[in-house]
Amino acid sequence: MSQVIITNVTDPVCPWCWGEEPFFRKLETHFPGLIAWRHVMGGLVEDMNKNKPADIDADTYYNKENKDFITHCLETAEKHGMPIRTERFNLFSETENSSFPLCIAFKAAQIANAEKADLFLYNLRAAAMAEARQAIAEAELIAIADESGIDIAAFLDSLNDGSAERAFWQDVEEAKKLKVEVFPTFVFEYEGKQMPLKNFRDYNTMAAMIKAVSGGKLLPQAVRFSSEALLELMETHPRLSAEEVKEAFDFASLQDMEAAIAPLLASGELLKQPADNSYFIRKPAKGMACDLTTGICK
Repeated sequence: MSQVIITNVTDPVCPWCWGEEPFFRKLETHFPGLIAWRHVMGGLVEDMNKNKPADIDADTYYNKENKDFITHCLETAEKHGMPIRTERFNLFSETENSSFPLCIAFKAAQIANAEKADLFLYNLRAAAMAEARQAIAEAELIAIADESGIDIAAFLDSLNDGSAERAFWQDVEEAKKLKVEVFPTFVFEYEGKQMPLKNFRDYNTMAAMIKAVSGGKLLPQAVRFSSEALLELMETHPRLSAEEVKEAFDFASLQDMEAAIAPLLASGELLKQPADNSYFIRKPAKGMACDLTTGICK
């Protein structure tokens, strides 16, 4: 059976895009093998220096911008439940003033290792919004590529030879042709038929779009939780937020989900990585531990 292609026009620092991840996981478990993802970088923040008033110094301006941004992230999290970390959040500065480097880094990841690029994008969002890392800095981008299983040399090669930046601008042109006005914007495509969908949307709306664009050929399957099913999902998504697990397996509440995964945490098969408002679970690598102060697992 043909797959539905979902084009996701997005940006790594868009908090509403981060909030779609639980619904993406639910689509993947309820339409197994029937969805192909395309992530198109739209470029949300070009240059924050352009908006800085002349009578305000850079430190004051960026302190306020960082505070306002993470406050907005927390406000969105009240709706989507994805992890956000406010302590030590300092993503933007006078020299790190754009989301474009993150978009370009994603394209570099695609060129270096297409199979790991989506994981890199997830880890990039998590680094910026859930771990309070300075994800725009090149050193952090390299670390995130490494954490995602992408060869650093290949990543840096495409990052520095111009190919990743050219690919990013091609994405921007695609977004313009699609007349994208907000992030996220989606395009659902099935056997040549396309249907657009704008703004933050929940699973039910997306599932309805899949049914409509496929003419009723693609319908969701019932899902039942088991430890084996969760661990299988984590082969592709080695780190999942509490909300993602809840949505992916149709738990009625986070409390029900937590009761179900408690044996895996107790046995050490999974680790918990905290954030201010929630947490991730992840498979431990050899020698891995999570710093409870920073929430970063290494």
